[in-house]
Amino acid sequence: MRQRRFIYRLGLVSILSLSGAILGCMGGQGSTDGGSSSRNSYDDDTFVADESNTGSVSLDVSSTDIEVGNTSGFVVRAINSRQQGVAGINVVCDSEDGIAILEPQKGYAPTDSSGNMSGVIGCEAPGSFQFVCRLALGANRRSSVAIKCSGDVPSGFQGFPGAAGGGLGGGSQTNDDGDVRIISAAFSDTGVLTDTGASIDISQIGDCDGDVKTADVEPFYDTYVKLVAKNNRPEQVRFEYLQYSISDVDGKGTEFTSKKLGLTEEADSTVAQSGQTATITMPIFKAYGGDKYVGDPLRTGIQITNRALLTVTFALVGKTASGESVAISAKATGSFGDFNRCG
Repeated sequence: MRQRRFIYRLGLVSILSLSGAILGCMGGQGSTDGGSSSRNSYDDDTFVADESNTGSVSLDVSSTDIEVGNTSGFVVRAINSRQQGVAGINVVCDSEDGIAILEPQKGYAPTDSSGNMSGVIGCEAPGSFQFVCRLALGANRRSSVAIKCSGDVPSGFQGFPGAAGGGLGGGSQTNDDGDVRIISAAFSDTGVLTDTGASIDISQIGDCDGDVKTADVEPFYDTYVKLVAKNNRPEQVRFEYLQYSISDVDGKGTEFTSKKLGLTEEADSTVAQSGQTATITMPIFKAYGGDKYVGDPLRTGIQITNRALLTVTFALVGKTASGESVAISAKATGSFGDFNRCG
């Protein structure tokens, strides 16, 4: 039974420490031991999933806004290409640190006769965290949900010892002093900025219906990040720029660090007085020629080809009204892959 490590730091760091893959000090936000679900074997001898017999995987969480210390149930459903439930296939779930997987205790379990696998998750720390479930073998099928953990840590609460999860690293976590923090980090990839989630489409389908006589390409958009920052200081804080980094964008270990992306008042870069929030929305991944890129695709940009769960680290840098420097950071995990949005 492993000891789960609580992380309440959201990285209040100095501007001078910004270097390398954004911030050398971001590593202090907390790596995890990988989660108990990442250390086990998920061999499934009763079913081998492939493109022909597995249609999709869906993840439904009873409540995506959970008080710290409380729990919520979830159901994963695996269906085949005929929309029938697939029985006896192992489903593996994992999370960012802050979400505990209480059931199944090992982080994985087989589907029942209807193709369902149910479980329970719990919130260990305030913030916004990704929860992901996938098939154990064969087809690259997965589904993810953003979970918001609200409120303060209850007095005497020691988490959920022995639970799985935490293998995806850190999510949006709070500062030690709580003065300024990022309380939510999510992606928008559908062309509608109010739509947020973790699915990032990296390859456009050229013909949705297969009819060469019609031109009906899949809707394909730039990917935005939406950060919600909260200011608990007695003075105004204005953020000046956003910077992000991502590792292994091409599946070959390539790391990318963006330029400093300037913010303006039109981009809601000013955080108001005590208790107020600001939502900062910025494009980060560029859709170009049917592919998705980090950076400028016509210059030094890198095509995103790694179809995997990838964690993006964000830094917001600014100043208070009195001139004090402020730098906060957060991590968000996205599911990068080929998502069909022809419908």
